[in-house]
Amino acid sequence: MYKDIRAAVVGSINMDIILNMQKVPEIGENVLGTSYGYACGGKGANQATGLARLGAQTKMIGKVADDANGRKLIENLRNNNIDSSFVSTDGTQTGMAAIIIDGEGRNRIIVYEGSNAEMDPQKSADAIDDETDILLVQFETSEDVVVKCVNKAVSKGILTVIDCGPAKNFNLERMPGATIISPNENETEALSGIFPSDEDTILEASKIIMKRSKAQYVVLKLGSRGCSIWDGKNLNIIPAYKSNVVDTTAAGDCFTAALALEYKKSGDIFAACDMANKAGAIAVSRMGAESSMPTADDLINFKE
Repeated sequence: MYKDIRAAVVGSINMDIILNMQKVPEIGENVLGTSYGYACGGKGANQATGLARLGAQTKMIGKVADDANGRKLIENLRNNNIDSSFVSTDGTQTGMAAIIIDGEGRNRIIVYEGSNAEMDPQKSADAIDDETDILLVQFETSEDVVVKCVNKAVSKGILTVIDCGPAKNFNLERMPGATIISPNENETEALSGIFPSDEDTILEASKIIMKRSKAQYVVLKLGSRGCSIWDGKNLNIIPAYKSNVVDTTAAGDCFTAALALEYKKSGDIFAACDMANKAGAIAVSRMGAESSMPTADDLINFKE
């Protein structure tokens, strides 16, 4: 489906601990959990897995430590057919995320950056070469790394997609001209000061983010409402597909991977957002981060 596309991801690589419970405790309250487990994650690695599962030739640019978690994460990248040769292993401590999931499948995530915060901006940018068709970045590494890599990709005319997680008021003005910038609702509020609760606020927030980033498209991830597209002239809402929500972890990462690949393939932002919505609907119906990522066959055979 996307096997001829060469993608690079600059971002975080974490070991996730997943804590399932019916109810998230209040301050001072103890609750019984239902299950827990470990999984390979990090927004960067999740997006790389999403790209590779859909058939793209994918390389990961990141950093871990030479510890048990780091070695496991490197092995996992390779098992998912991801080129890990640009992942440094000399970090002080491999990143970790604690993911708390309640009985309705809603998640709360605590991220420990570890080695992700130690990535070298120039070394990371040097891994983006003329063979790269797509670059994906997120905000789980330092601002300097993201800015350096985006600016290099934009200068080379590489399709560049910025996933704005986790939520922070990132200095978008330092990296103008990306192809697509795609925050979720909370990230939209952090970047624009406006929560996208209805069509008017979606439009207002999208205008601010486009002005700040000078991106070609602003695509807001709106959860169960789907997503919106602002191209500087028109606002369109692309509705979500119905799904049995089990776990929303990494749904946004899955969305971003499918969005980037379909836009590279078709050049149609509407088709790209529709495909991304399908990918997200599949991801939330499955438990886990990378284990929830769909394949190309899953997208082709998808039915609500």
